[in-house]
Amino acid sequence: MKRGSFAAGFLTCLLLTGVTTTAFAAGITAERSNHRIFVDGQEVQMEAYVIGGSNYVKLRDIGKQVGFNVYWANGVQVDSHAPYTGEAPAEAEPTTPKQTEHAAIDVAAAKQDIIDRTNALRRENGVAALTVNDKLMQAAQARADEMAASGVYSHTRPDGRRSNTVTDCPYTGENIHRIADWALAGKSVSEAAMWSWNLSEGHRDNLLEKNYAEIGVGLAKGMNASGEDCWYCVQTFLWNGYTVSWVDAPAAK
Repeated sequence: MKRGSFAAGFLTCLLLTGVTTTAFAAGITAERSNHRIFVDGQEVQMEAYVIGGSNYVKLRDIGKQVGFNVYWANGVQVDSHAPYTGEAPAEAEPTTPKQTEHAAIDVAAAKQDIIDRTNALRRENGVAALTVNDKLMQAAQARADEMAASGVYSHTRPDGRRSNTVTDCPYTGENIHRIADWALAGKSVSEAAMWSWNLSEGHRDNLLEKNYAEIGVGLAKGMNASGEDCWYCVQTFLWNGYTVSWVDAPAAK
């Protein structure tokens, strides 16, 4: 027997006779019923009253016997999918916002992934792979940090100097990318950065430049002009035959 049909029928039109108690309120006569009540063929004990020729029982009692919850919370609440407790369900703990990509990312692994993807692309196009240079890694990170801190997304540094002043060697190239968390669209930070650079002619030229021999990568989290969480991604390339011996600190506005 379905719960809904039982409850509706029980509340509206079971006509019972034989009473043991009579009560009066506001002109309404309620008579205690002593008729037997069955649920799915099994006799159950429920307090019932006859009012105006129809039988009435407590909704809570029906919930207990049939198996749905009834409770008070700014009104009578019926939860047909929960077992009877007579109590409001405990409030759910506030949902913790899903950890953002940039909060959980392994930055070192992401940097290495950018290097690996860059070299894979170069090999596919018949260009020699780049060697990782520790000074270039520091330089790229300084550039990423200063952009993230200042919000200045440019090949010009926050203090107005050119990007290649981050080292003592002017023979460098740079790719930069800023991507908001919402724009990752299921991609990792490294995948999204490489995808964007590869679509841009100028950035792709840097990725495949035959005269570059070494590379450094920097990643820093910050905000864009709209106040959205984002990643600042930097590649710094060094021309073949040149060296870097000094790296500047991140510049401020």
